[in-house]
Amino acid sequence: MVIDAVRWSLARVAEYSLSAVSSWDNFTAAIGEVLGTFTRLTSGLAWPYLLASVTIAGVAYRLSRKRNVPAAPSFWAFLLPRGVYGHPSAKLDYRFYLVSALLNALLIFPMLAGIGVLAGKMAKTVLIGYLAWEPPATLPVPYLYAAALGFYLLHDFMNYCAHMLLHKVPLLWSFHQVHHSADVLTPVSAYRAHPLEFFVSAILRAPVIGLAFVFYENVPAQDVAVTTIFGISLVGFMYGFSGPHLQHSHLPISYGPLLDRILVTPLVHQTHHSLDPRHHDKNFGVKFALWDWLLGTLCLPDRHERLRFGLVGGDKDDFATVGKLYVGPFQRAGGLIRRSLASGPLARSQDAVRSEGL
Repeated sequence: MVIDAVRWSLARVAEYSLSAVSSWDNFTAAIGEVLGTFTRLTSGLAWPYLLASVTIAGVAYRLSRKRNVPAAPSFWAFLLPRGVYGHPSAKLDYRFYLVSALLNALLIFPMLAGIGVLAGKMAKTVLIGYLAWEPPATLPVPYLYAAALGFYLLHDFMNYCAHMLLHKVPLLWSFHQVHHSADVLTPVSAYRAHPLEFFVSAILRAPVIGLAFVFYENVPAQDVAVTTIFGISLVGFMYGFSGPHLQHSHLPISYGPLLDRILVTPLVHQTHHSLDPRHHDKNFGVKFALWDWLLGTLCLPDRHERLRFGLVGGDKDDFATVGKLYVGPFQRAGGLIRRSLASGPLARSQDAVRSEGL
């Protein structure tokens, strides 16, 4: 029985993994997803969200001039300084994004979809088959909104946990280093992430996805639609206007002491990338800083503090090309495993791994 279940699970993941290249229609649909990056509201780079981020940056620029803070000669020089967007690290981000966008659309995202389907199947088996739970068939509108917000928060909390593991587990840190190897931050730097990271997050989020799948199974689609806008989650839609692109930028924008403790604002996430030892292992939140605030990992520096980004102790040449960003983590992880098998357990601190330049 267990072997059959494992076989079924692997078959489903494999089926979804190959779905994008299983037919011409599926292939063109996957390419269409890439081409619709700036128009689909499910994309983080959709033009309304980008426009909102530019507007927030414009407000920051006006405030800096009003306070007589030295600023760029124009708004566009303030928003897109050549020293940042023309930096070799930024140019590597652009190349990496082009490769990863195609790879994700054709292979990685279909595999993650397979994991999601598997999570729903397992949740249904456990909750309905074994625990005899009956999902709701209808819910009052306030309950629908509460459920939508609850699942969104729970989903984000799992992302917080996954992000912490990527830092705390040396084997996973070998891969997460790719993201932290950026010497300057631009919105494209957010996509400098090794594909293995997605699977770590997907596995931790799987129980939440499965629970949501079962919870909404019997609720009519027209009822659920009240919690969406343009076919996407209302909470996610609103988050898109909070300026998430500025998290990976040179602009240390704070939204004030309260919102900086609730949302991952630009200053909050930039601190996470800081080279300053005081900022290491801080600000793991992905969308909400609330988890950092509640669990003691939040750090709010002064917004006038100058932050430097990059890796501590890492060899820059190891992260100099797109190929090295993809292949290098496997090589470093393999070296870590060999040394650990020879000398001791894997559970060393992140600082120890950093000091070795892994």
